[in-house]
Amino acid sequence: MSISLNRDSKVLFIGDSITDCGRASDPDGIGVGFVRDVRDYLAAKDPSNAPHVINTGVSGHKVTDLQARWQRDAIDRAPDVLSVKIGINDVWHQLAGYGGVDIDRYILTYRTILGEVCEKLPNCAIVLCEPTVIDPPQPAHANAMLAPYVEAVHSLAHEFHADALVPLHTEFVRAARARPDIPWTTDGVHPTSTGHMLIARTWLRATGLM
Repeated sequence: MSISLNRDSKVLFIGDSITDCGRASDPDGIGVGFVRDVRDYLAAKDPSNAPHVINTGVSGHKVTDLQARWQRDAIDRAPDVLSVKIGINDVWHQLAGYGGVDIDRYILTYRTILGEVCEKLPNCAIVLCEPTVIDPPQPAHANAMLAPYVEAVHSLAHEFHADALVPLHTEFVRAARARPDIPWTTDGVHPTSTGHMLIARTWLRATGLM
């Protein structure tokens, strides 16, 4: 699947800290992570058709937090492309013992917010991203706990006929196996600059924009 963009297109990224990546302190409001990498690549690739890129990621957020701000931070922005990356904190916060979102509620809530997109923004292209990874030094069983959430994103992408499914978990696992000496995350969750480039490259390839 290939998504078509032009200079009037609005591409909105929403999610947690991996999307946020310091956008509040960035004069561009984009942050220093994969959203910036995607924006800069698209501008350099085809300046005349470079889209307007918006980042509404918020550090620490889970799918239930997205639902609480969905109208303001997604629907009201009226994007032409909406990219959603959520799920890490839904599991990680369970492991940390201060909340989290179980898989049934995750699916129900995610389905609800995607339904709102289909109803209110019928021409908006939907891009769903797998959650990335929860690796050591985080608990050794964390990635196994994350697996059903990755599968849920696949099911929702099929259910809602998403325009692209971005296999981030798959690519992080593959990269770590190929080059375990390269630091892909800083703490088992948050990507390094190399990890963010892996996200950007995977996103661009999945959407047909690379």
